[in-house]
Amino acid sequence: MKNLTHSLILAMAMLMLPAMCHAQETSLPVKIQGGKVGIKDFARAYCSPCQSGTMERIALAAWSKGNYKNGNSQSIVDVKNGYLMFTQQSNGMKETIEMCYWNCDNKNEKIVAVNNISNSIGMDESILIFYRYNVKTKTMTLIDAPFDHTPAPIDLVDRERADKATIDMVRSAKNEDSNKYQPFYQLPRNGKDIKCRMADPNAIPKQFQNDCELEWNGNGFTFDD
Repeated sequence: MKNLTHSLILAMAMLMLPAMCHAQETSLPVKIQGGKVGIKDFARAYCSPCQSGTMERIALAAWSKGNYKNGNSQSIVDVKNGYLMFTQQSNGMKETIEMCYWNCDNKNEKIVAVNNISNSIGMDESILIFYRYNVKTKTMTLIDAPFDHTPAPIDLVDRERADKATIDMVRSAKNEDSNKYQPFYQLPRNGKDIKCRMADPNAIPKQFQNDCELEWNGNGFTFDD
């Protein structure tokens, strides 16, 4: 079941890629500028194939300018910590893209994450995809989310505190009704763990919510509620 869930997430990510940037390649060559590969190299590999005017190309241009905040847009370039973020807001919609990477224990691979976030009517939605970078081939390949357990809406409920009605409501939610309970991910700028909470922070009472983390284990992530 775990492998099936991961495969479904990957399939959904692939279906969404054309809408995000039309970069449907599952394998991307990485051209290194400098002595060793870094977050900017991964960003160029991922964003460059995207069509002009997409969020990815806008972010790539912003990252080339470095750190800044201008009106409704902001760019963060943290090469030391291997983290990039760009956000912009227009017509009531806030869009964000963030990227980071982790060094695997085998020293021959790195995991690269891309998180596309949209916010409207108070709900945050994220499409989180992963690549595995091979140091020898200098290629990043799209992979299933490297989670030992993919958080489900019910994992984001503190079942020791929540009442039965709230638990049943989250468990039984279907289709669009379940969107507000879905996991929303935040990549780490500091540290190595991915944070996770409900897409709508007000979907259920605060005291019933269970924010969790996906802890980096050297080759992937271990769910910690």
